[in-house]
Amino acid sequence: MKHYIVRPTTGRGWGLTLAFIVLIAAGVWPVIGWFNRAWVVLGLPLIAVWAYVIVFACCGVMAIGNRLVERSCDDE
Repeated sequence: MKHYIVRPTTGRGWGLTLAFIVLIAAGVWPVIGWFNRAWVVLGLPLIAVWAYVIVFACCGVMAIGNRLVERSCDDE
């Protein structure tokens, strides 16, 4: 029987999976509601700043993931 869900096998893989789950949770409604205020930060509404934080955090986690995958491929 084929398994269609691939689960991480290393601690690094589980850490990256957890980081992506946290980032996904940061972009759903209950969390967005906390940042949907009439405040201005650096000339932008707080919700726009939060969106930028999520995007840059995703890029950072993906860059870290690429480094870790690259390092683990060299180990083989």
